[in-house]
Amino acid sequence: MGAISFPIRIITTALLAFAFCRTVAPAVVTAQVPAVQTRVASIPLEIAGDNYLLLKARVNDSEPMTFELDSGGGSGLVLYHRAAELLKVKSAGKGKGGGAGEATFETSLIKGASLSIGGVTMKNQTFVVFPPDSPPSNLGQTVDGIIGFSLFNRYVVEIDYRSKVVNLYEPSTYQYAGRGESIGIEILSRVPFARIKVPLAGRKPIEGRFLVDLGAGRFTLILNTPVVSSNNLLSITKGLIREPGAVGVGGEVKLFAGRWTAIQLGSFTLNEPVVHFAQDRKGAFASSDFNGLIGGELLRRFTVIFDYAHKRMILEPNAGFQDHFDYDMSGIRLRAEGADFKELKVSALVENSPAVEAGIREGDLISTIDGKLASQITLTEISRMFRQEGKELVLDIIRGEEKKQIKLKLRRLV
Repeated sequence: MGAISFPIRIITTALLAFAFCRTVAPAVVTAQVPAVQTRVASIPLEIAGDNYLLLKARVNDSEPMTFELDSGGGSGLVLYHRAAELLKVKSAGKGKGGGAGEATFETSLIKGASLSIGGVTMKNQTFVVFPPDSPPSNLGQTVDGIIGFSLFNRYVVEIDYRSKVVNLYEPSTYQYAGRGESIGIEILSRVPFARIKVPLAGRKPIEGRFLVDLGAGRFTLILNTPVVSSNNLLSITKGLIREPGAVGVGGEVKLFAGRWTAIQLGSFTLNEPVVHFAQDRKGAFASSDFNGLIGGELLRRFTVIFDYAHKRMILEPNAGFQDHFDYDMSGIRLRAEGADFKELKVSALVENSPAVEAGIREGDLISTIDGKLASQITLTEISRMFRQEGKELVLDIIRGEEKKQIKLKLRRLV
């Protein structure tokens, strides 16, 4: 769905074919057995933008390509249109896609391909090809596709955010012996769901099924429109702001953002998270079949192990578990453009934010931040720069033929 400071898409392929089966309440257990782990691969991981996970893989005999790792990728494997054209492979069938946002779109299929990742080759795979007008994530670099269900269903997938590595294990011999917590998950329509509890002051808490979505990298928790409406959450949440520039595969996603008291996942309580409240009337977030999703801003606080074979997700708190849940303090949404992604354009602005008050406009190009060329700063670095309360930044911008220097003082918006 979209970065705290960047209009990165909200979910990529999550919920492409959303049809639910009967709910079975998952058991929550903590494993305490000897470890018998057959690791088949250890893959370097790049964390781009706000908690988006990138890794290298090959399709057939291609050069290394960049894929986003996405547990919400229910279509299995995705290639963006440009990447599919470069591979020069023929399509074999068509389909229809949808997800975050209210629109649907046509897709094509590539069948019988191989995916090689970390020395492991998965043969006879089917890739869904997104259309040309469904661009990849805005992460400041070329992204060729998405790796989703096909990998998670084949292996136990361990994501170590701190060490920046993804480990793959054989499900048949994998036994967990760490100190993390094993939380039951349901795999419905090829995406994982866990039970989350959202306390409500003086009322029964919201408790239900939430999609565990690595592809929603910058989000902690998104509540679906029916949950928001039936519990009157917009009226009881203080300091709400309208989230601009959030885009999913189905187009614009309507969201508000606010701070909540706490959320509970298993025995873990996460205090004062930033929560997003959906307002879509169509698409994934309008569904009443599930309650919402948890994304990368929550998951990055753990080493996360997806074990589909045993219907569980194991969470080991890492050094970032106690990090405060921050939100962009500038009000700027940026898009990296140009052939080398070095042109930073203001694509949207938060109402009544420091950026608006300083005179920044949509369409402005940012050339420097505090004397540093914007072309030499990653989106990840800019995101961190825009989360320093009270910090005053000097921005050089280009507006048509005009050049301006603007002072921007950051403050909390949520």
